[in-house]
Amino acid sequence: MKSIPNAVLDRPVAGVNLAPGALRVQLGERPTVLVFLRHFG
Repeated sequence: MKSIPNAVLDRPVAGVNLAPGALRVQLGERPTVLVFLRHFG
């Protein structure tokens, strides 16, 4: 398992059903599985 660097956690994110703020805000304090999906359309 890899940790996400602080520089990435502090980046702002935007999207459907996301709260305004940094990625850190979306993940919260509990352990979280994060999956990145890429669309090749």
